[in-house]
Amino acid sequence: MAPAPTEQNGRTVQVVPLLRLHHLGHRRFDYLVPLEMDDTVAIGSVVYVPFGRRTVRAVVVAEGSGSPPPETGLRALHSVTPQKVPAALLRLAESVAQRYLASYESCLRLVVPPEQGKGGSGAGRARGQWVTRTPVPDEGLSLTAKQRSVLEALGEEAFPVGALCERAGVGRGVVRALIDKDLLMLCEPQPQVAERPAPAADTASAWATTAPMPTLWPGQAEAVQELLNAYDDPAFVRRLLWGVTGSGKTEVYLRLIARALQRHEGAILLVPEIALTPQMIARVRERFGPRVAALHSGLTRKERADEYQRIASGEARIVVGARSAVFAPVERLSLVIVDEAHESSYKQEEEPRYHAVDVAAMRLAETGGMLLEGTATPSVESVHAAGGTIRLAQRALGEEPPTEVVDMRRQGPGLLLAPYAREALAATMRRGEQAIVLLNRRGYAAYVHCDSCGHALACHDCELTLTYHSRSRRLVCHHCGRTYAQPVRCPSCGEGPLTRGSPGTERLATELKALVPREQVFQMDSDVIGGGRRVQSLLQSFAHTHPAVLLGTQMVAKGHDFPDVTLVLVADADTGLYLPDFRAAERTFQLLRQVAGRAGRAEKPGRVVVQTWNPDVPCIRMALEQEEDRFYQEELRARRRLGYPPFTQMIRLVTAAREPDRAQAAASYLAERLAPHLRPKELWGPSRLPTLRGKARWHVLVAASDGGRVRRLVGQAVEQLAGPYRRRGVLLLVDVDPYSFG
Repeated sequence: MAPAPTEQNGRTVQVVPLLRLHHLGHRRFDYLVPLEMDDTVAIGSVVYVPFGRRTVRAVVVAEGSGSPPPETGLRALHSVTPQKVPAALLRLAESVAQRYLASYESCLRLVVPPEQGKGGSGAGRARGQWVTRTPVPDEGLSLTAKQRSVLEALGEEAFPVGALCERAGVGRGVVRALIDKDLLMLCEPQPQVAERPAPAADTASAWATTAPMPTLWPGQAEAVQELLNAYDDPAFVRRLLWGVTGSGKTEVYLRLIARALQRHEGAILLVPEIALTPQMIARVRERFGPRVAALHSGLTRKERADEYQRIASGEARIVVGARSAVFAPVERLSLVIVDEAHESSYKQEEEPRYHAVDVAAMRLAETGGMLLEGTATPSVESVHAAGGTIRLAQRALGEEPPTEVVDMRRQGPGLLLAPYAREALAATMRRGEQAIVLLNRRGYAAYVHCDSCGHALACHDCELTLTYHSRSRRLVCHHCGRTYAQPVRCPSCGEGPLTRGSPGTERLATELKALVPREQVFQMDSDVIGGGRRVQSLLQSFAHTHPAVLLGTQMVAKGHDFPDVTLVLVADADTGLYLPDFRAAERTFQLLRQVAGRAGRAEKPGRVVVQTWNPDVPCIRMALEQEEDRFYQEELRARRRLGYPPFTQMIRLVTAAREPDRAQAAASYLAERLAPHLRPKELWGPSRLPTLRGKARWHVLVAASDGGRVRRLVGQAVEQLAGPYRRRGVLLLVDVDPYSFG
């Protein structure tokens, strides 16, 4: 880059460098504005500044305090870009930082325009390089699902690294790992460039239909009218659209979006998973055409920048996307719709640990507008917080399928599917129909243990049990990714044989392929799905195969609409029931109700078969008997009695260090600092957590009905202790409204 200009006019601005340096916290840095940039630099401008020995991207967040004395030695801005963060999004980033006790810089990264650049994907700087296969065979090697997806996408061709990463839906680190394993090698560019895959933003056309606007059934029409009346109120309103699966919630969304366009306003429609994005984009584009933009992780860098520009310019007034799309620069935003609003994927698990529903409420509270949460199984928090609830109690097409329970306590040992479930599946296949089979556990076996001493094999770095994967014949830690060979004998006692327990989707797939031709079984979990495009391809293949079985984890329960699915089979309803999480019962209830809703969504009647070892557990019994109101009433009563959200705000503080004593001492000192300022039962812990990625961990929980008070208290403690802890090798993590406790 050229050196920064030196002629100054004395004006200064405050900038926040976009660096992932947590020790900078909320700091802002003063820079001089070169004279020739004076007319172009304003609050919100994206600039480049010298920072240490580097030149880094930054955002101008405020004017400086005035002309500094010459001896301060302030440095000047290096350059200014045409990009700018709207003032409303700057305020939103600051509010998110305060609400979630996160650094201002991490929140600014959510609202800053994408960097402009040519093509590319996760391959980034490597896009000019080409790779090809080496003669080394991959049999017997331990490869991840993403690594295998790269080899499958490459075949025997030579390919540009960037295009290969796009095709396989992975980042360049996966390609580097394969080069390190001598399975790929760099090569000279080839004269014929392989055909570039269609952009993720356009793959939605594969789902598009030409169906006319449907006639609303009476319950739908009433819901639309009630929501339109609320939407016409200029103040901020929050509503919950609670409709059974197949009741036509999407059509309600489209009618509200149409009203937003009539008022020359903008709308954001959030979906929880990239796998659902193409279907929803197709529905919305079919109705509203080029005014729709897409934002999700399946886009390349250039595609994301192009879509962002369409939104910022006002060309696209409707945005469909995953969690981060809530920060899209939509002009005159007045409507945010959150589909499948109960999904935990709306909560980000890295800093800033925001929840998209709450951010949408913060954004609309300033400008006015409607926040609509749509779901068949609302979260307990949403039921409590919604300003009004609109119910859709029947399906637009088809009837609610009956649920049949298989008590596994009365079944013989051995196979995962009971004889009754196997016969239900066989009958579905004979009719040429489709089935969805849910088992919310990955791998072949969730753990391996010794028959003699009971020792369970665990990761050396994480202290968590290892999952056996039959494809690689390896034990895998699902937290850090480290793999191990399975020993013949117990490493603890040296004598006992090892047994694999809690079978997962890999084991069930083997069982299903003994009942159904292999080409009719489609497995959908994170072990075999490397990226968004592979999800889309798999779902399209399943949709066009009859008969067919779609097997997977909770991914198969989310939002899919296949008219020929007449059987839903839950292989084990109990997988998440006894997790150390106050939401365990809620999540079990939601998952059972969601997956049951995938059956019988058209003219053909459906049925649901649920295998469980605990048919009398309240959340399972009420899910199977469709006692929704009763479940939420009892869950709210229990949460109030125990002091859990939504009646308190919970903050989780985690200390992590290589030295176990330091992590424990840091958590204990933190609890001692907080205790004098908290009431009885507002402070829990410190408690030890399993070691993760080689770091010992402890956590402290704070829960109080006065959220503002405890956020200020915790924020002050974190601000004072984070720096000293870091210098002692202790990382202090803050999670406001945590969704994970592992």
